Amino acid sequence: MKINLLKKRSIGITIFILVTYFTAVISIQIIGPDSLIIPNEFPEECPKDSMNCTMIGPQPHRGEGKTELRFNSNLSEVIFEAKNWINDQPRTEILGEWDNQIHAVFRTMILRFPDDFVINLHCENDTSVMYIYSKSRMGISDLGVNNERVSLFTKHMEYADLNSSICF
Repeated sequence: MKINLLKKRSIGITIFILVTYFTAVISIQIIGPDSLIIPNEFPEECPKDSMNCTMIGPQPHRGEGKTELRFNSNLSEVIFEAKNWINDQPRTEILGEWDNQIHAVFRTMILRFPDDFVINLHCENDTSVMYIYSKSRMGISDLGVNNERVSLFTKHMEYADLNSSICF
């Protein structure tokens, strides 16, 4: 009798935990839906004093204060290398891809919180110039995840074996 009661309680608790988990994940996806960032809408800056955004661009925020990454290679080769890095990351999906921009979303492991990751490229003085934007869609802090992601991506790109050519 006591064993049946314990079994029923443990089944009830398990069902409660599963329902709560799935409700939380579904709620997060509803609250933070995918919204494509197209090239002419690339963010100009992170929100002031943001703790969940990193930007390497004209208005840098975190990201070691870098204003750009430069490559002596053409846009298609640089974007190809960036796409390969993104595709190698877990729980990541490319939402949009253009000749000069990639918009991907990274999701946290347990609750699937979405973080936007956007790289934007243009030619300047025969070199490819890259800006990077990474931001959590929800919350006030990312616990340093976006900054770390941008740092890892930056290191990868700085050491990538790209063919030398002028930007086009």
